[in-house]
Amino acid sequence: MSTDSESGAARRGAGAGAVAGRALGVLASLVRIVTVVFAAILVLHVVLVVTSANPQNGVAQALAAGADRLTLGLGDLFAPTSPSLAVILNYGLPAVVWLIIGVIVARLIGALGR
Repeated sequence: MSTDSESGAARRGAGAGAVAGRALGVLASLVRIVTVVFAAILVLHVVLVVTSANPQNGVAQALAAGADRLTLGLGDLFAPTSPSLAVILNYGLPAVVWLIIGVIVARLIGALGR
C-alpha cells in the first residue's frame, strides 16, 4: 500500500511542478509583452515627433507623456543640434533597452520554470 501512496504523492508533485512551470511561462510572456509595448510607445513618440505631428493632438500628448515616463533616465543623454536626431537618440535608445530587458528577464523567468 505504501507504494500506491508514494506514487500518488509523486504524481501530485509532478503536477504541481508542471503548473508552476506553466505559470512562469505565462509570466515570462507577460514580461515580453509589457516591454514590447513600452518600446512601441517610445518608437511611436519618435515617429510622431520626427514626422512633425501636431503636438496638441490628444494621442500625441498621451504618447509623449508615456514616453517621458519610460526613458529610464536616458531622455536627455544626447544633445545634438538637430531636434529630430535628439528625439531619435533620446527615445530610441530606451526603446532598445526595454527590448533587451524584456528578453533577459523573460529568459530568467523561463529558466526558473524548467
